[in-house]
Amino acid sequence: MELLPQIPDDFVSLILTDPPYGIAYQNQYTHRRHPLLAGDDGIDYERFAHECYRILKKNSHAYFFTRFDRYPYHYLCLKRAGFTVKNCLVVEKGTIGGIGDLRGSFANNAEWIIFCQKGRRVFNRTTLLQNRKKEGSCFRAGRKPSQRYKTRFNACWFGPEYPKATYNSTWQKRHQIYHPTIKNVEFLSWLIQLSSEPGELVFDGFMGSGSTAMAAVLSGRKYLGAEIEPAYFETIHKRLRDIE
Repeated sequence: MELLPQIPDDFVSLILTDPPYGIAYQNQYTHRRHPLLAGDDGIDYERFAHECYRILKKNSHAYFFTRFDRYPYHYLCLKRAGFTVKNCLVVEKGTIGGIGDLRGSFANNAEWIIFCQKGRRVFNRTTLLQNRKKEGSCFRAGRKPSQRYKTRFNACWFGPEYPKATYNSTWQKRHQIYHPTIKNVEFLSWLIQLSSEPGELVFDGFMGSGSTAMAAVLSGRKYLGAEIEPAYFETIHKRLRDIE
């Protein structure tokens, strides 16, 4: 929130971020409990939404992670800021959430992401996912023959053909990278490839363990962001050094 006012208007080409929800998240059912996230008592989301709209270039995309219970408020703030909200993506997690009423509610196995546009930008053609039908097949009379790779993606990403939204505890132990809401670099790179061009600037104001920056670098983009917790800030630098 301190960085945002320093960024010029129309400066970033894509926003991909997971801001604090104001729920004081704590992973309870694990042998390794993460500390409470700094700032997770909430931010001024309305101001945040307006600042994001200001710094984003016209005809660009923005992705904001949210939760089912915060979605209505976040949606309203983003609309008031000027964004056109196009979809809510629902993406399978790499692990099942263990908070809440374990016997009286459904397990949380998905991430919610609000997909917005400032102006209008079409998705890039990518080689991320092949069509099931053979290239050149016709879906119906009068339609163009199918192409090898998908040009339109579903709003729900579940199943083996899609990357998971988060890493599980086994991955975290193997790589010695711990964060309560760590995101899957491959999944973020899919969004980056769909919504930006090589060399463009991707912004993440709440970097956490640095997965967005990692995905940007591996996709040939630049990154800009901030992380308030010194330990996670060091984790980001270590991960980036390892790939750079």
